[in-house]
Amino acid sequence: MAVRRLIPVAVACALVAATATPAQARGTDEPYCTTHKCIALTFDDGPGPYLPTLLKTLAKYKAKATFFLIGSEVKKHPKLTQLIAKSGHEIGNHSWDASYLTELTYAQINKKIGDTQRIIQKTTGKAPKLFRAPGGLRNGGVQQVAAKFGLIQVPGTTATKDYIKDYRHVNLLTNRALDVANEGEVVLMHETVKATVQSMPDVLETLTAEGYSFVTVSTLLEGQELIPGQVYPDRSGEGTLSDG
Repeated sequence: MAVRRLIPVAVACALVAATATPAQARGTDEPYCTTHKCIALTFDDGPGPYLPTLLKTLAKYKAKATFFLIGSEVKKHPKLTQLIAKSGHEIGNHSWDASYLTELTYAQINKKIGDTQRIIQKTTGKAPKLFRAPGGLRNGGVQQVAAKFGLIQVPGTTATKDYIKDYRHVNLLTNRALDVANEGEVVLMHETVKATVQSMPDVLETLTAEGYSFVTVSTLLEGQELIPGQVYPDRSGEGTLSDG
């Protein structure tokens, strides 16, 4: 397990101030993450009640993240959905509810992904380009529907496993996040888990001190040819990551 030591808040804040964001670094065709130590933090199942707190923490550390939203929750919480977009974060499609798509017919998969695509576009004015299947479970039907809607699949490359109830303690999830964090990773977490949101200040402070830039999935993948329906980052042979 990687060992990391938290640094004083004043030092961390100074390091944050000295770190350019992807937007500030533009002006060149070179992908941002070719010259920066990037990591993509992603949060599933929202928008939920802890979102405002999480957004404030991300803003403090000038971190951008990707939120894979549930269509039914977007319908219930349009203002929270709009707040994510207005804060400069990326929004992905996480289907309409928690149903495992591999247990559904093609028509049902098409409706759940399509309805989510439409409600997010209606709410934010922008259609998602990223998709994450509930439970990380996908098959040929899921791939076909994702491709139909111009979506690439982003199951994530690692996870804090906050979907396991016994893991839902702040210190444990802080250590888990720091342990799995590495350059180029897409870290799967859940904004609906309170302990995850509470762990973020220490996680972001520590990783900032280590020189990480917190970017959206799309920024992380810049420069790659992305084919709708396919899985990215492409780590063939490493197995399927489940989000519980």
